Amino acid sequence: MNNQSKIKQELQNNFDSLIKYRKNRRPHEAIILDITKILQKVKKETFLPSLMQMLNSIQYRNTLESFKNLKSPLKQLTYLFDLFFSVESSETEQALNEEEWGKLTELLDEVEMTYFGEIGFFNENTNDFQLEKINISLKAFFDYYTNGQLPYDEQTLNRLQTNFKKFDDEIFQEFYFKTNDIIKFYISLNNLLQNKADKSLYFYQHPEKWKLLTSKFIERGLNDPKDWISQPELSDMIDFMTRPGSIFILNQEDLKLLQIEKETLSNLISFLKFDEAVIKNKTFYYSDDSEYLRRPIIQLNENELLFPNGKFILETFYKRINFKLIENKKEKYSQYKNKMLEQKTLEIFKTFFPNDALFFTSFYFDKSTKSEQDLVIYYKGTLLIIEIKDFKFRAPMRNPISAFDKIRSDFKGGIQKAYEQCNRLEEKLNLRENFKIYDLKKSKELFEFRPKNIKAIYSIIVTQHRYGGIQTNLQELLEKKEEDLYPWSVCVDDLEIFITGLIKIKKKSRVHNFLEYLDYREAYHERLLCSDELEMCGFYINSPSTFKKLASHDETLATTIKMSDIFDAHYECGLGLPNEVNINEKRKRKLREYAKNFDITPITGTDLKI
Repeated sequence: MNNQSKIKQELQNNFDSLIKYRKNRRPHEAIILDITKILQKVKKETFLPSLMQMLNSIQYRNTLESFKNLKSPLKQLTYLFDLFFSVESSETEQALNEEEWGKLTELLDEVEMTYFGEIGFFNENTNDFQLEKINISLKAFFDYYTNGQLPYDEQTLNRLQTNFKKFDDEIFQEFYFKTNDIIKFYISLNNLLQNKADKSLYFYQHPEKWKLLTSKFIERGLNDPKDWISQPELSDMIDFMTRPGSIFILNQEDLKLLQIEKETLSNLISFLKFDEAVIKNKTFYYSDDSEYLRRPIIQLNENELLFPNGKFILETFYKRINFKLIENKKEKYSQYKNKMLEQKTLEIFKTFFPNDALFFTSFYFDKSTKSEQDLVIYYKGTLLIIEIKDFKFRAPMRNPISAFDKIRSDFKGGIQKAYEQCNRLEEKLNLRENFKIYDLKKSKELFEFRPKNIKAIYSIIVTQHRYGGIQTNLQELLEKKEEDLYPWSVCVDDLEIFITGLIKIKKKSRVHNFLEYLDYREAYHERLLCSDELEMCGFYINSPSTFKKLASHDETLATTIKMSDIFDAHYECGLGLPNEVNINEKRKRKLREYAKNFDITPITGTDLKI
């Protein structure tokens, strides 16, 4: 089955699931009760580490049978952690058998599809069935709750350092640790977990060493492989095989290896440790904020703690401290954070464009209003107008009509406002009259634009967070004149990955490729099923001729996660991000295989069997 046939089949499967649960709809509480009846039998010390192992195998979900029924594995697996602690457990079984796990994942699918069904078929039998609002709310709900993509660790580290260090005194007063303590903890923990993984998987990764070891066993008189299990050389591997997730289990002796002052380490772990009492005996709904993702370290027993990988640790620190600073410092912190986002965006573009490019930040052109423009880049007759926004985006509601009003309101305060600021300058340039721009603070003249010398203009909106389908397909919510072009709206992390990828892969042609991407990307609005801009970026880098060809088609294009695999592949052997972790070790690796060609057949209204 080719790539696009799989997309069509997946769309059909998802539609069939929605129809199935539409006809046989059960209350959420009934489905949750069935799930918790299964969960309450298993032991915490064995079941939760195995869940952790699955969380760290999500990239292989297309080849593992255990993921078969999970459409949104990151969300669904973390939901299981919360559900496990919401009930009193009898802990009579070490693990679930294959049949029980299959039933459990079917129930998780039912939970998810029931939520989507409640939104998608809201008021369907009345005269008030508002399809367009429901469609947008359904996409936003899906993107908010099931989008499992996280930024690379270096990006979260950078955000954490730049946003938090200025407020270290406030952070210490609240939590008794500082930004550098978080970073040291993350690095030490990552190294410790990686060492455990390397020991456990050593003979998988070095099969030639396995032959030498088994020869030694035979020399010792151990001719029966069953006798090898008890040998000390295999203790880490056997532990990994018999106790899935053991790599993520640390005892008190392991914690001493983190080399962090005892009291500080205790405060860091206390910040992250799951509080079982918070959700015990409560009905925990799928749309509730995950308690596990707020506190992802679990006390398995008196001596052992279950840790997630460093990515979850960093995200937890950032999200919770960010929330607390917004709560306590309000405008002061929000303004500073937005300033850091603007600085980050400027740094990304400065590493990309040649030295003769001109950069103008925080300026105005209208003396009567002094309305600020964030960033303009002028390079060889091309002008990039860039507006940068860190705006709130509230969790979608289950009532899609009420949800739509919130989604539209947040969109207007962010992407719509940024577009209008871009458009303000575009309209001034379209008058074809020379004008000057001035520094916002000092009112000093910076530059005189001569529109007749400008050959191309692009508007770009850079956001702090990723907003899924309403950002990749701006037709859903953006208000503009019919004849005006769409801007390119992108999350700062995706912008950095794309720009860094172009520098590494396209080298001297990188600027040409970037501008060409913007040219053809604009045409995909109004007919795109995509929640991740990097899938479009990867599609362009891998198949530029197909990307350009399809830009002139009228049918809808659906992207796949495989289209962005090129960035992960290069990241694993060194993408080139600032302060990239383990960059020297990465550069020793060979670039792995990744999908390069995509057999694209656009989606039409006749593809679904309804």
